[in-house]
Amino acid sequence: MTSRYGGADRISTKIKLAEELRILGEVLVRARERAGLKQSDVAARLEVPASYLSKIENGTRRLDVIELIQIAEAMGVDASEMVREVQRALRRR
Repeated sequence: MTSRYGGADRISTKIKLAEELRILGEVLVRARERAGLKQSDVAARLEVPASYLSKIENGTRRLDVIELIQIAEAMGVDASEMVREVQRALRRR
């Protein structure tokens, strides 16, 4: 019998969402580049290390909606447009 809360057959959410996280990262990279910003520029505005953004853009770190909004604001980008772009990309896969 498998455990309800984990065990050998448990798959992490990060693994389940690997492709989605990669797509989100690609959308963030395109938005940042369209804004003419480097990772270090956005990181400085957020007062976080550039590695924080790098992990998100590479799809190795999850982020919540508040962080997404903060990143969008730091780039001068509309967060809802970024979400729409992610939705379009997810539908194409």
